Amino acid sequence: MKKLVHPLVALVILALGLVIAPPAQAKAAVPPPPPKSYTPPADDVVFNNPAGSPADQLAVMNQVKDAVDSVPGNSYIRFAVYSFSWNPMASALIAAHKRGVNVRLLVDSHTETTEIKTLRSELKKSTQYGNKSYLKTCKYSCMSNKPSFIHSHLYLFSRAGSATRVSMISSANPAGTGITESWNNTYTVDDSTLYNANVDNFNDMLPDKTNTNYYHTVESGTYKEYFFPRAGSTKNSDTIYNILNDVSCPSTIKLSTYFWTNLRLYLAEKLRDLKKKGCTVEVIYPDGPGGQDTIESKVTAALVGGKGPIVPTYNTRAYKGFYMHNKVLLISGTYQGLGNQKIVYTTSQNLTKTSLRESNEVMLRIPDARIYGKYAGNFDFIRDNYTKSVTPSSAAAAKTTAGLDSAGDTRILSDNSPDPDE
Repeated sequence: MKKLVHPLVALVILALGLVIAPPAQAKAAVPPPPPKSYTPPADDVVFNNPAGSPADQLAVMNQVKDAVDSVPGNSYIRFAVYSFSWNPMASALIAAHKRGVNVRLLVDSHTETTEIKTLRSELKKSTQYGNKSYLKTCKYSCMSNKPSFIHSHLYLFSRAGSATRVSMISSANPAGTGITESWNNTYTVDDSTLYNANVDNFNDMLPDKTNTNYYHTVESGTYKEYFFPRAGSTKNSDTIYNILNDVSCPSTIKLSTYFWTNLRLYLAEKLRDLKKKGCTVEVIYPDGPGGQDTIESKVTAALVGGKGPIVPTYNTRAYKGFYMHNKVLLISGTYQGLGNQKIVYTTSQNLTKTSLRESNEVMLRIPDARIYGKYAGNFDFIRDNYTKSVTPSSAAAAKTTAGLDSAGDTRILSDNSPDPDE
């Protein structure tokens, strides 16, 4: 039964011009903005330049972020990265989560940034947005019980704009050091076979159970992807050594890396032998913080020799703190007995024993002359503008690799113990 206002009370209200306000209503939740219209370019590479304009610096990370912004609800985003400290990417992932995207992140446990804490907290609010999202870490690499790392640098999208099943295979972390301090690359492919293999790799990491015999490869068309860690105790179970073994001279080999320890000295020795047989070989590696080399002494000695460079080797200048972070092997010439080959191997893997035997890493083979030209052009650009030649005297004066924890990518990778191969 409705309650009636007494006529006398009504007259008083009218006389005084009073208005009875309705009960306050709760504010309706503001829906997140819809996904942006962007489709990442397939079968192509993008490079950043830390010494360039803001757009040049952000070229790699902006491509990943634009893809995140373009993912519609009920789709999936998966990242497997070593570090995370770039707030715009964290914000983009949270926004995607709020519009119903399943955001699933695997981040190495070596550090805990504000962005990681925020993402872990926000992605737990899954039921509110009707999806299942999370940020997880492993004790080490997810597949080893020894010091090792999640180091794959994989960015996976079930849908991004009009593309489906997109894999971005990168050297870059969503971190400031990968934008304004180091050279990086990302190769994008929307291939269902490779995407499914990368998702399987992501899911295989989640249980955090030791499986250092995980190594396998997946082929699709001309692409071939390699998944680590790889069991073994000799150079014959080193994938990169076997690749170099299949090169016949004269050919051209260009290699860039971030970290190279003595326990994979045989790779430097192989490059030196190929140079002596008539191959053109070039290597770029970085100065670490304070001018520390990130290649150990025996490796440098094998490359540059005692009187002069056997293998032309270049060190990125410590000028403004820029350093090489691309991990790339480029081959132009005769490979596996076939001439006129132009092949790119782009990888997350440093040239350390831990990267090969313990850590989660990936590598992609791209036998494509157009893509080779882009990688070779980037290699030459960095060599010609931001490096100096390594000489025996400069190598002898280089500081040790000890204390490189703050280098922006990896700590010392437990390669200071005797190598069982030696």
